[in-house]
Amino acid sequence: MDFLSMTAPQVEALPEDKAQEVLAAWVKAKQSALPLALTQSSSKVHAKLAKKALYQLQSSGVQAVIEKKAEPSVAVVAEPQKNEFPAVLSMQLGTGERAFLFASPIKGGGLEVFQGIVHDELGLAQFGSERSNRSRYRRRMDEVEGDQSARVMLVPFERMQLELGRAITLNERVGATYGSDIAQALAELGVTAQDPDVVIPPLESGDVEAAEDGAKLHALFEVEQWFPSEPDLVNLTNRVDAIRMIPIPEAQKAEKLEKVARELSKEVFTPTVRAVYARRLWYTAEVVEFQERPADVAMLRAEARRLMHHEGPNRFAEQLFVKVIATLKPTAGAMPSMKG
Repeated sequence: MDFLSMTAPQVEALPEDKAQEVLAAWVKAKQSALPLALTQSSSKVHAKLAKKALYQLQSSGVQAVIEKKAEPSVAVVAEPQKNEFPAVLSMQLGTGERAFLFASPIKGGGLEVFQGIVHDELGLAQFGSERSNRSRYRRRMDEVEGDQSARVMLVPFERMQLELGRAITLNERVGATYGSDIAQALAELGVTAQDPDVVIPPLESGDVEAAEDGAKLHALFEVEQWFPSEPDLVNLTNRVDAIRMIPIPEAQKAEKLEKVARELSKEVFTPTVRAVYARRLWYTAEVVEFQERPADVAMLRAEARRLMHHEGPNRFAEQLFVKVIATLKPTAGAMPSMKG
């Protein structure tokens, strides 16, 4: 059966697992017509599958906006004018932050340039703006696009709307509020709440066999500065100090320290944390792809899939702690190790 020739009514007649298989084919082909049509399905199961497929397409750069069913509202927000100016998204930090910059045309001329920070667990963290002119903004975008060391990527304004929509949903989840002036600005920009739980595709052939690549990712500039959280660092330091106080040969200490890294990574990387890091790696792959580094992109996306869909020990998680151990200096007063 040619999945790409199927219509929405045909897919609605399929059971959930078969419908998901069809939608996966459309996502792989980067086509959005069928998922968009299915979002209006009376079947909640099929509509939900279609929305997940659209989020995957959006994350891969395909412009696919879900049309919401008309609902009565108290106030009608005017449609924002077409915005053809590119936006900037920075690389994903290991602490969850990502900077953004974009412009919105002002009626009568000029631009309102917005900038701020979004956090992948806490939502919109900073948001502000200033006036500028179009030629200056275009020059700035040309400079950004030509600077490979900037570790950012240029995206359409619609992608910026999506990221801000995901951020405000996260704000709601954690109970974080922002001022009415920011809320009004977001509404005028056409930002609406979006699902922040970016769907990571299932494992691909060879992903599990290449698990060791997870440790290699920490050598990349974008990932080498990722470290465990402050409480986890304190926990690790205490355990390392305890081992270094034991009067045993260095070889045995090294084995024990490696074991500590493995144990702590298992404790810290719960399914929830694995999902957080999987999405951070997926976002990082986008920036690296913008820099045209296909081999690194492949490794980043494979590790994101492993973290999300493969249980058991994880070399990426272990290396997050291993690289910290190498930087920890012995605590004053620690007993010297035995030779041999």
